[in-house]
Order: sequence, then C-alpha cells, then structure tokens
Amino acid sequence: METRNCQNCKSDFTIEPDDFSFYEKMGVPAPTFCPECRLVRKLNWRSFRSLHRRNCGLCQKNLISMYPVADPAPVYCMECWNGDGWDPQSYAMEIDWSRPFLEQWFELFQKVPRLYSYANGTLINSDYTNYTINNKDCYLSFSIIECENVQYSEAIDKSKDCLDCLSVQELSQCSYNVDCKGNYNSHYLLRSQSCIDSYFLYDCINCQNCCLSSNLRNQQYVFLNKKLSKEEYFEALHSLRLDTFSGIEKTKSEFMEIRNSSVTKYASATNALDSTGDFMINVKNCTNTFDIYNCEDIKNSVRMLKSKDSRDCVGLLTGELEYEATACSVNSSKVAFSHICLTSTNVRYSALSRGISDCFGCCGLKDSQYCILNKKYSKEEYIELINKIEKHMKEVPYISRTGIVYAYGEYFPPEFCPFTYNECVGFDSFPLSKSKAREMGFSWREKEKTDYKATLFANELPDSIMDVPDSIISEIIECGNLESGTTFCTQAFRITPSELSFLRQKNLPLPRFCPNCRHGDRVKLRNPFKLYKRECMCNQYGHGHPSTDGVKCSNEFETSYAPDRPEKVYCESCYQKEVL
Repeated sequence: METRNCQNCKSDFTIEPDDFSFYEKMGVPAPTFCPECRLVRKLNWRSFRSLHRRNCGLCQKNLISMYPVADPAPVYCMECWNGDGWDPQSYAMEIDWSRPFLEQWFELFQKVPRLYSYANGTLINSDYTNYTINNKDCYLSFSIIECENVQYSEAIDKSKDCLDCLSVQELSQCSYNVDCKGNYNSHYLLRSQSCIDSYFLYDCINCQNCCLSSNLRNQQYVFLNKKLSKEEYFEALHSLRLDTFSGIEKTKSEFMEIRNSSVTKYASATNALDSTGDFMINVKNCTNTFDIYNCEDIKNSVRMLKSKDSRDCVGLLTGELEYEATACSVNSSKVAFSHICLTSTNVRYSALSRGISDCFGCCGLKDSQYCILNKKYSKEEYIELINKIEKHMKEVPYISRTGIVYAYGEYFPPEFCPFTYNECVGFDSFPLSKSKAREMGFSWREKEKTDYKATLFANELPDSIMDVPDSIISEIIECGNLESGTTFCTQAFRITPSELSFLRQKNLPLPRFCPNCRHGDRVKLRNPFKLYKRECMCNQYGHGHPSTDGVKCSNEFETSYAPDRPEKVYCESCYQKEVL
C-alpha cells in the first residue's frame, strides 16, 4: 500500500496492492490524481442533456447533436459517418518529437469528423436522445438502452411507456421513479423494486396498491404504513387528489417527511458481494462503484453494465480490462485513457472510434489496426513507436493551463473536452461555481438567450388533468422555475401528444417545470457519487448489538449518505432486523 498526494486537489490518497497489480496488468503507471478528481475529470466528458441543431458536414442533413455549432470539428450524421464518403486516415499526422504528444492529439481531435451523438444499434423515431442504444419512440432521454416510448428520462434501461425517471431498470407505465427496478404503473417511487399500482413509496419491495409508505415488503393496500381494507385504501388514495397539481405538491411534501424519518440502508445493494458504493445489483468485488449492474472486479466507476476487471471508468457496457475510459463499450477490452471507442482492443489515448485495435492517439477511426495519430504503421513499427511515445510523454509531458502535469498515465486534461462543466454529468454530483470551474481548468457555457414567446405561464395551467383541453399541445409554457436562474432551465416547454395521453391515462396533472428543471429536482433525490465513512445510527433494543443491548450499534460502513443528511442510516444487520 502506498499513500500519494493528488496533484490536483492536494489531498492524500491510497493505492492498494491490488491496484498496483491491475496497473501492471494494463501496462500503465499509477495515477497522480486521487479517485474523486479522476472521476470528475472523466464525468466532464459525459454530457448528453445539451443538444444543438446543426447540419451534417457532408450531406447537410439537419441534426440534433451533442456538439454545438461553435465546436471546430465537423459533425456527421450516422449514414455519412459510417459511409465511404470520407477517410479518417486522410487526417493522419506525423509524430512531432519536439512537442508534447497530447498537444498533437488535441490538434487531430479538433479536425476529424465526429458522429453527431453517441448512437448505436437500431434507433426508431428517437432523434432527440443521446447515449442511446436500440431504442424506439423515445424523446429527450439520455443514457438510455433498449427502451420504447420513454420521455424525459436518464440512465434508464429496458423500460417501456415511462416518463420523467432517473436511474431505473425494467419499468413499465411509470413516472417519477428514481433508483428503481421492475415497477409497473407506479409513480413517485424512490429506491423501490417490483411494485405495482402504487404512489409515493420509499424503499419498498414487491408491493401492490400502496401509497405514502416506506420500508414495506410484500404488502397490499397500505396507506401511511397502515394496513387498510381495499375500500379504505382507495378512499384514502382518492382524498389525496393526485389528479391535481396542488394535490401532488402537498403529497410530495408529506412524502419527503416520511422518507427522511424512515430507516435507510447504508446502500442500495441487491446481491452485492464484497462491494461498496450505491445502487448496485448483482455485483461482486466492486469498490466505490455507483449505478452498476451484473459486474465483477470493478473499482472507482459509474454506470457500468455487464463488465469486469476494470477501474476508473464511466459508462461501460460489456467491457473488460479498461482503465480511465468513458463510454468505451460494446465488448471493448484493454482500453485506457480513451473516450467512446466501441468494440475496440488494445487502445490508448483515442476517441470516437469503432472496431479498432492496437491504436494509440487516434480519432474517428473505423476497423483499423496499428495506427498512431490516425497514421497506419506495420506491426513492428507500431510496437517500436509505442515504447518511444510512452517514454516521450513522460519526458515531455503536456502542462495544462492550470499547471497540472499530464504525463503518460493520465486522462485527457479539461481544456481538451468539447463540453462545458455546467452541462456535464459531473455537475450533478460535484457542483461547482462558474469561477471555481474555470479555476480548475473546466470551461463554462452561459445560458443562451432564446426568443421563446410563451403563450401560457405555468401558474395558468389547469390544476386538474381532467380540465386540460386538447389544445394544450399547441401552447408554449413558460417554466415555473424560470426566476430561479438555474443554469439548466430551458425557460419554456411544450406538452407533447404522447405525454398528454400518458398523464390522462394515469390521471396525473401537467408539469409546471421544463424537462431540465424536473430532471434537476430528481437529481436532488439521489446521492452523489461519493462515499463517507459512518457508524450505524441504530440504538434499538433487540438488534443484538456487539455491546449491551440497547446501546447504539458500533458497526461501521461506507455510504453515499453524507453525515449531515436527515435519514436514519443503518448497517445491513440492523436494517434487516428493523425492516424485513
């Protein structure tokens, strides 16, 4: 074990023996940034909510792209990028041994055409999505995999007919679900699984027709954690007036009080063996991981699916032996310091490529091998040059505008990122002020002025969904959160026909905030990608604490619930005795 000082935040961090074993296996040096700084640096490259209209650089087709018009690199539509109308190797550069290698890579990155968004698989009527794989009829949804008819959602997989959800799997007919799995026709659920026809539940599993309750298991007709008859339950449910905006807001307030006073397990973990983090399902030997499913031997990573033996990754699907990588997915392996390299092997410092192997410092390549800065070499030349480049990057490192040294073994510096900090995923978990973000080397984009002319104000909308006319889909509604000045507010929004149909079918009121502001409210219901060392808060009799029964439990754990949070956070043992 070795303790080092982060060259970015100046705090100490520990490198464990198994870390050194992994670095040796990958052929990379140990990091000079702490795990949190490494994560924030990569999250800056994961921006998908900010979409821009621009034309394809080849066919001039109008696109909805994650790259703004001001971005210097050309942007191509899916057909043109995959087609034969351009050659990525025509942008090849010779290695200049008098300059830092990363500086040369950045020049290449700014010239090579990019695919307009992260899109993969079959996409049907899902233009307004990003980080999207095999979706149909989806709208303004991001990091979305194998979904149908999903709107205004993020980090949602294998779900259908859903609205306004965040970090969920296998839902149907649901809205306002956060950190949930397997729910049906349920709304305003937090950290709940396999629930049906329910509203406002926290930490409930396998429940049906339950409302305003928490810590339930295998229950039906429960209201305010009290078992009722079927008739009593529906009478109580009807009294909430959930068809009205005023009724929803009042119930929300009561629900937050229930959540804050409920027993909370230190982590949302199902079948998580020897693992730490939050929202983990079917994982083994995973450390400091978040939003991770069906994975093994993962560390310091976020949004990982069906992957193994990787560290410091963000957004990985079916990957193996990856390090310091963002969205290098779909059966990729032995990839490091790279961004969006699909079905690729033995790749370093590359981006926006597909089907490449044995490549170093490349951009936009397809089905290529033994390339450096997009130039093709023989196998022997490539191997000889790689050793020389790694040595050169250590001896002539890139120095960022904030004075940070980027030698071989570090991910790309912030000034290379095409996205601004206030538009990236990192802003949700690690918010920074404009001045602080720029001080750390991140860019910032001011809110664009729009020429929206609202035809309705949020406070003019009907209280009940039953009073909403069909003509509402023609209105431009000013966001009710506009005066807050939030950086992500789109200022105005519309109600789509499918959204109106869903709300009428579920007897739920119209929203008052724009989709981005609604997303911001859901983010507040989640914990950040950060762990704290805490002690169990349980002091209940009969829980078999190591000390005298009735004395506070002394078990310690790592949790994403900060010490100043209101929830009563329990260890696994005390939680099971209290809830199950």
